[in-house]
Amino acid sequence: MKAVFVVFAILATVLGICSALEFDLVATSEIGGGRRCLSQWLPMDTHVRVKAKVLPGFPGQKVNMEIHDDSQHSNQYGARNQVDDATFRFDTQAHANVIVCFQNVLEANMPNDGRSRTIQFKMESGAMAEDFHKIQQEEKLKPMEMELRRLAMTLDDVQDELQYLKQRESTLRDANERMNSRVKTFSFVSIAVLVGVAVYQVFYLRRFFQQKKLI
Repeated sequence: MKAVFVVFAILATVLGICSALEFDLVATSEIGGGRRCLSQWLPMDTHVRVKAKVLPGFPGQKVNMEIHDDSQHSNQYGARNQVDDATFRFDTQAHANVIVCFQNVLEANMPNDGRSRTIQFKMESGAMAEDFHKIQQEEKLKPMEMELRRLAMTLDDVQDELQYLKQRESTLRDANERMNSRVKTFSFVSIAVLVGVAVYQVFYLRRFFQQKKLI
């Protein structure tokens, strides 16, 4: 029962890695201001599709966009200035958070009156990021064949996720065993030091009392 629950949880994760939202971003002329970032953790070699649409608003604003991850290499996946309607497709290069940042810049000589732009954002990954309609047209697949292709890609995503979780579990288990070994070694060293100090104190006190001719 537990295994079935884990499989359904992974299926929900793979099929549900799709973030769609809408928000307002206030324009500012300050460096680094008017910025908002959204992130989603994704495993390596995951196909991702990011869509962003900036709705019309007051003039004098331009929305810039960039995509990167927080791995040690800080992989860059795309950037664009003055975004109106943009779509990015890429494959992740590390197990990391994919971060999408928007910045609403107020143009010169424009009053800082709190004007903003509305941004519609959607990030899909895995099988959800594939353009199945295009695949069906290019390969001339029947509806049943298309559904089988979709299911096969989804199962591949599940298998990749299970493999990553297995590797992660093995890494954590090895780290736990190393920590237990270090704790055990530290405990033995601590006991040896305490025993040594106790023995030293006994001999020291014995010699002290002998010198004082108390024993």
